Amino acid sequence: MYPVWEGFLIHSAMVVGIIAVAHVLFSHVTVAATWFNWWVERKALVENKPYLQDYLKASALRLLMLAYTLGAMFGVGIWFSVTASNPRSISTLIHNFVFYWAAEWFWFIIDVFGIAVYYYTFGRVSPKTHARIGLILALAASGTLAIIVGILGFKLTPGAWLETGLSLDGFYNPSFWPMLLARFALMFALTALYALVVAGSLPKDHPARQEVMPLAGKVGLVGLALGVALVVFWYVPSLHEHAKTMLRLPQAIQPVFYIKMAVGVIATGLVLLLALLAPRRVGAPLGYLALALAFLGLFGAERTREVLRKPDVIYGYMASNQIIYAEKAPRGVKAEAPRLNEEGILGRMPFAVAPGAKGAGPTAGLDPVEAGRALVALQCSSCHTVSKNTAFLGGLRPLPALLKRRGMTTAPAIRAYLEAIGGFPYMHPTVGTPEEREYMALYLERMVKEFFPELKAEGGAQ
Repeated sequence: MYPVWEGFLIHSAMVVGIIAVAHVLFSHVTVAATWFNWWVERKALVENKPYLQDYLKASALRLLMLAYTLGAMFGVGIWFSVTASNPRSISTLIHNFVFYWAAEWFWFIIDVFGIAVYYYTFGRVSPKTHARIGLILALAASGTLAIIVGILGFKLTPGAWLETGLSLDGFYNPSFWPMLLARFALMFALTALYALVVAGSLPKDHPARQEVMPLAGKVGLVGLALGVALVVFWYVPSLHEHAKTMLRLPQAIQPVFYIKMAVGVIATGLVLLLALLAPRRVGAPLGYLALALAFLGLFGAERTREVLRKPDVIYGYMASNQIIYAEKAPRGVKAEAPRLNEEGILGRMPFAVAPGAKGAGPTAGLDPVEAGRALVALQCSSCHTVSKNTAFLGGLRPLPALLKRRGMTTAPAIRAYLEAIGGFPYMHPTVGTPEEREYMALYLERMVKEFFPELKAEGGAQ
């Protein structure tokens, strides 16, 4: 087993989520902005409107200095954070898609160098040549999107890969096309908000501002409507039954995430409609506010998509706690749970997370509570706060509160609860020997009483 990273103050899953959503926001804006700018540049050429160049230069400078830079940095942040939080799943992705990622980097290099070339060649090459540079940039940006969508979709809907183990089956998974086209459409809504920010920074009487505002409103509204329709009528129906079940379970996806998505969509739609009908009333501050609300909606959507595959990190293959549960795993890989139930987990944890459990094992003379802490961290911390290390602002689905709410505050009651886990669609059964489950119960009892000291007095526990 790999080491376990719970996080510091903030749960590791939240760290990954914040970084990933920020990357999604910046990367989606940049991809669609390259197409939008190419269209505006063509418009300037065909309709002889040279003043649109002022908007294009302002947009390209912000893309170069802000969106591309931050997007790339958050992209690197994703690699660091997911590798630390779930190294085994990343290993699986690399073993299946290493050449796809190589291809993505090919497009990415064109993309990041392309935006610099695009900006610094304004006025230095002919307008037609510059528009062609913009088209190459847009194609390269779209190439990165298509490859990443295939890998992202694989984690939720691996499809035939579960039987064949072929990477092409995993890449062109059941949700690949609906997710690709839905993201491509929704990106234009985000880019339209970005265009409002850029155009709103131009002088009020600048003709480019007056022309780009309604244009962005129109493009953004079409993208938003088309994207939402693709999600509702194609993407969601393409999901497997487990994901559809999770969508209906408030224990898995709290209503607040649907509210966030609705707020993001409605706010984006209203601002874009205002830009279309009354462009003079829209300025950069409103664009920033709309982008912030869109970020909220995006966070709700990405978080929901992540939860749909729970309790797995790769649906039907590997659980969030990095244990392989698949009975018919591809490529000759065998399910690990039966063996771990028979032989135990502690002996397979060279990177024990607690000093007291370093020599953990049934015959190692270990501290049972610390051994329990190591086992709980391994099996539960990918989805729950299991110690005060990550209890900032209440933590993520805090296990102490959950156990207290269900009246499981003593080791025997918790042990019985651990035995029952597996009856919910969003949880796998607890893994380990009966003795190890006892260790887990002892730690969980201590943890509950650390979080709720009043229980010590009530029960007389230590």
